[in-house]
Amino acid sequence: MVSESTNNTLGRGLWYHIGARLRRRRAELGLGDGIVAAHLGITVRNYQQYEAGCDRIPAALLLQASELFKVPLSYFFQNLPFGDDNVEHSSDESTLVYRVATTEDQLAALARNFLSSSELGRRHLLLLARAFAQEAHDTTRWQRSNVVDGGKKD
Repeated sequence: MVSESTNNTLGRGLWYHIGARLRRRRAELGLGDGIVAAHLGITVRNYQQYEAGCDRIPAALLLQASELFKVPLSYFFQNLPFGDDNVEHSSDESTLVYRVATTEDQLAALARNFLSSSELGRRHLLLLARAFAQEAHDTTRWQRSNVVDGGKKD
């Protein structure tokens, strides 16, 4: 079982990671935090809290950010360590390592986290799952069309 303090540490690591990816992509595009905040319809302070990993960014805002930044939603989760209850702590909380070996383990971890989430958290997880599924569907369709036409563009 994950203790409350461990669970809070895991959550901070996740939101810190997402915030760092937000900040990195914004910087790559040369956008100011005010521009991004205005696009998302939030205050600059709120956006800064998301980038710092202090606040949890709602799934709908993360989706809007992915559209503005022209990256798939999965971009914010790239290189994110995943795992189950076996957490190896390092000296830096943001580099926690999780291990989930199989799809069954991943589903079990997802179900545990889903069931322990608030109603709002569950809705966010469902929104993310739908967005990832749509992205996978779109990618597969694009790949099939390139195989059929040999990758030629009109």
